[in-house]
Amino acid sequence: MPSIDLSHSTDPSPVLRAMQIGQHVLFGTLLLLGAIRGAQTDHAGWVITGAILLALWYVAGIWIARRWPTITGAAVWLGVLALGWLLLIFLSVDFSWVVFAIFLLCLHLLPTRAAVPLIALLTAVVIVVQVTQAPNNVAAQILGPIFGAAVAIGFGLAYSRLTSESHARQQLVNELMQVQDDLLHTSDELAGAQRQAGVLAERARLAREIHDTLAQGFSSVLLLSRAGIAQADDLTERRLFTQIETTARDNLEEARRVVHALAPAALDDAPLVAALTRLVDRLGEQTGIEGAVNVAGTPVPLRSVSEVALLRVAQSALANVRQHSAARRVGVTLTYDSDAVVLDIVDDGRGFDAANEERAPSPTAGSGFGLRAMRERLVALGGTFDVESAPGDGTAVAARIPLHVATSEEHT
Repeated sequence: MPSIDLSHSTDPSPVLRAMQIGQHVLFGTLLLLGAIRGAQTDHAGWVITGAILLALWYVAGIWIARRWPTITGAAVWLGVLALGWLLLIFLSVDFSWVVFAIFLLCLHLLPTRAAVPLIALLTAVVIVVQVTQAPNNVAAQILGPIFGAAVAIGFGLAYSRLTSESHARQQLVNELMQVQDDLLHTSDELAGAQRQAGVLAERARLAREIHDTLAQGFSSVLLLSRAGIAQADDLTERRLFTQIETTARDNLEEARRVVHALAPAALDDAPLVAALTRLVDRLGEQTGIEGAVNVAGTPVPLRSVSEVALLRVAQSALANVRQHSAARRVGVTLTYDSDAVVLDIVDDGRGFDAANEERAPSPTAGSGFGLRAMRERLVALGGTFDVESAPGDGTAVAARIPLHVATSEEHT
């Protein structure tokens, strides 16, 4: 044991506390009995004085444990205690049994490999003193100390085991408390992220609705008004069609501005690659996960709805990397093939059973719901979504949109 542990600054279990108190009581009781019997000898004055000094030195161990909490401090204190006891035993053999309490202290304060040889030495000293000073029953005087040493070693080892288990439990409790605090903090962050994701999803939905209804309608009115102008014979009719054209064009521009305002903020004034780079950089800053964005093939302009879909897949996949994967690295690759644009996201995390996750009848605590949402978004655009993962092998996500869908002109 690396330090003197008489005061115990941490709160031990009730069993350990009782054993500690019992150890102190045992030492005091044996010392008192030795002093009472030793006081009946010719060296009564020296015996009582020595017993008092030894008791004071024992109590001083609490102060020493606080000021010198090292193995060296423990060895010095225990060495002085053993030396004081050795002087007392030569004054009166009645102090022999105090050695049992010293045995326990040896096992409590010192490493086992140092405590056991010291106990053997003290046992030999007791046997020699008893046999030479009061040879009444030599067999008992030899076997008694040996039996006491064996019991003390067993008791001391059990005490050390309980102490280690108590410290391990306390450490586990501390770790669980830290995990609980981290979970609460993460829960707050996740709730905020989910609220933000909901807001962005609703903005994107409204943008699609406006694009597919109002903007398309104004485009149709604009085309019809131009056709009417070309075919009108009367000046009044031409003027009326011109007013219709102007009104439709103005409202079409307003609809386009609304759609642009509702598009994801990550794509404002930036292409898809720049938005993906920001996502990966932010993930690295917040979690320490190393990331890289690569572009393969020749980039081509994509429809905003295609860029939004790919960006949403990246956001959801990187959120899974952050929350579930325990990954060290993640790679994002945007590939422009001759027939499709493909977004691949690969991490080296713990992975999961992708087949079971997606077959689950309801979302689990993992990423099943997110996988379904990503697939539904891609399927709605005529694309595909694939996941490859296995426990311990990381995860690979691939989102594919046919090029003719991703790049076709919007009729707005």
